[in-house]
Order: sequence, then C-alpha cells, then structure tokens
Amino acid sequence: MADQDGDERHGSWAAGDRTREQEPLSVLLEDSAEDLYENAPCGYLSTLLDGQIAKVNGTLLRWLGYRREDLVGRRHFSDLLTIGGRLYHETHFSPLLRMQGEVSGIALELKAADGTRLPVLVTSTVKQDSAGNPLLIRTTLLDARDRRAYERELLRARQEADHERARLQRLTTTLQRTLLPPALVPVPGLDVAAHFHFASSDEVGGDFYDLFPLAAGRWGSSWETYGERGRTRPW
Repeated sequence: MADQDGDERHGSWAAGDRTREQEPLSVLLEDSAEDLYENAPCGYLSTLLDGQIAKVNGTLLRWLGYRREDLVGRRHFSDLLTIGGRLYHETHFSPLLRMQGEVSGIALELKAADGTRLPVLVTSTVKQDSAGNPLLIRTTLLDARDRRAYERELLRARQEADHERARLQRLTTTLQRTLLPPALVPVPGLDVAAHFHFASSDEVGGDFYDLFPLAAGRWGSSWETYGERGRTRPW
C-alpha cells in the first residue's frame, strides 16, 4: 500500500510539473490579435483606394519615427516613399495593383521622419467586398536593410573580382607578347608573315615562334607549344 501511495504521489507530482511547464506556453498563446498586429516583425499599412493611410501598425511607426496621428488620415502611402520610389509607385506599382489586385515583393525605399532611408520589400493586396468591389488596400512591408547590405557586399566582391581578372589579363598579355619577336626578320627572296592567336587571356600559353639566321643563306624557325619542347627546323 505504501508503494502504491508513493506511486500515486509521484504521478501527481509529475502531472503537476507538466502543468507548470505548459503554463508559460499557454500565456504566450493568449496574445491578442491587436498585439500581434501592432508588434509584428513587419510593417502593416491599410490605405484607402486613393492611397490615404487609414491604419498603420506600431512596428512601421517605430521604423519611420512617426506618431500615428502624423500619418492616419493625413498622409498617403506615396508620401512615405523617396522621389524615385514615388515615381515607380505611380508608373508601375499602382497600375499593376489596380489591374491584378496584388503586387508582391517590390523593392522600394521609405523616407523616415529624420530623412534617413529604409529599404523595404512591399506586398500589397486589394480587399474586396462580397460583390468584388474594391474597398481598401492592405500592404505589408519587410525590412530589407540586411538584404541590401548583403547585395552591396556581393556587388563589391564581384567588382573586385572583375578588377583582379582584368589586371591578370593585362599581365598575361604582357608576358605573352614579351616572349614573341616584335617583328620577323626579313628574309631575302622570301615573304614572311606571322599571326599569333592567344589560346587564353587568363593563362600564359599557346605557341611561341621566332625566325632567325643560321648561316649564310640558311634560316631557321622555332616554335614552341606551352608544355612541349621547342623544335628548330633549318631552311
């Protein structure tokens, strides 16, 4: 009986431990929809069909340094864009949104209250009523600062690689040409010419040649392929 009582007490303690472990999770899951909207890891924006801001979440306000009353009912979405972004919004973004009802993953730049720029990826959808009539525009904005920095780093690395390749090609070309005679020696009674084609602009290789006198009335030509022994043939 004592063992049974001990087992029962142990079982109740284990159940109590599991309950206590699950309490923090249940508390986390009790977040309100409003809190999820306001503190989402992305910016949310709702505008009227003409672009006037009707609702904005706290995340976007913090990113841009505005108060809610600065934007809601007073500014349009295009007012938050840089000059270039505003032009793209008017000529491409808005027409596509009206035509398709959704535009996804467009890279734009927002202008914060202090004048700094915030690169974002913008996705907008048109909310419709049951009859299919457009009511408002819902927009999600993702912070693209890390992505922009990564793209700049990739571009810088590519430019450095292109510069290094150009330098290597210049060096290779110089080395190849220094192994060739600047001009063939004229041979009496014989027209001579040569054309050299680079096998590679990145590696020193290919065929090297020369034409030279051996003795009175005798001439020799020499050519060599990279990696092979040169051969001399008298004329």
